[in-house]
Amino acid sequence: MTRLLRCLLLAVVALGVLAGCASKSVPKDFSLDAAKGSGMVVFSVSHDLAGGRGAKAIFYFNGGPTATNGHYVFSLQDVMGVPTGSDFEDSYGRLYALSLPADHHAVTGWQITNGTGLRITSKAEPVPLGFDLAPGEVKYIGNLHAALATGKNIFRVTIVGNGYPEVKDQRERDLSLFEEQFPQFKGRAVIGLLKQGPWVPDTETVRRLQPQPPVVMPAGMK
Repeated sequence: MTRLLRCLLLAVVALGVLAGCASKSVPKDFSLDAAKGSGMVVFSVSHDLAGGRGAKAIFYFNGGPTATNGHYVFSLQDVMGVPTGSDFEDSYGRLYALSLPADHHAVTGWQITNGTGLRITSKAEPVPLGFDLAPGEVKYIGNLHAALATGKNIFRVTIVGNGYPEVKDQRERDLSLFEEQFPQFKGRAVIGLLKQGPWVPDTETVRRLQPQPPVVMPAGMK
């Protein structure tokens, strides 16, 4: 087995393990017991349609998978390497309903992948987006969205070259879907939006978000 093939196999295995560790919504028949000291947080994760099903937005909660009680979520999940369908028509994404301990929590990091090996993230650590969850509470915190910038690769194929995360208020869309999927919680959700707008630490990061210019092909390759 060549070194390249071994690396490719390891990459596939690593991505499969990563996808398998991602947080999943509670079962459809879930019941919330305040006496157990937990609540439910409702939100969506999405990325622009321009990124296609190959792109993926990843958001980390409470430090991510390497931290105690940390976890993460995707805009699209993979099943055996194939992206699952989207919950939305205006973007690729998913609705999440997670059961978490009643405590202070925070979205602490993000990453965007373009499906061809490129990973985009902030150069500087972003300020955490915190929220509090009370026992028995169902709280909607917003839409965690990846705005994408596209460009042409050497083969003149449009791909994602950059992007940034933002928080949007999509309560009408998200809570309508939430109550459809979990009718036992209809009318229970309270609104506790994270800080809205682009989630970037400085202007240097913003300057990196311009679309990549088309690659000029040599005359003999046109």
